[in-house]
Amino acid sequence: MNKLSNLSVLALVAIAAAGPAFAATPKFTNGAPGTAMSVDDFASQLGSFNAKDVTDLLDAKSVTVYNYNTAWTDKAGKAVNLLTDDSQSIGLLREALNKNPAAVKLLAENKIKVDQVVDITNIGGNVQLYIQ
Repeated sequence: MNKLSNLSVLALVAIAAAGPAFAATPKFTNGAPGTAMSVDDFASQLGSFNAKDVTDLLDAKSVTVYNYNTAWTDKAGKAVNLLTDDSQSIGLLREALNKNPAAVKLLAENKIKVDQVVDITNIGGNVQLYIQ
């Protein structure tokens, strides 16, 4: 019985170490043009980097991908300078994604390159992923 107990513990440790490999892969869909969060809300949260964004992406139930160029129909002009104004936080997000092999793999499986990612926003387990 001791051998069986040791094997069970080893199996549990192996499963725990594998972690995200056993997690469900979120479904990626494209957001319709003009249906993203408001430009004002996007601008207010884009300016600060949050390392939890990477975990949110990996733990997401679903991911809606918005192209930065078509995400807004109103106030689109206001969004133009955000990529330049907030380039530091965008760079930090991309750096964090590149350091996480699971995130890089998830993006690649959905034909997204890390250097396309502009922002990740979690809304109740449903992630909005903004790319350029």
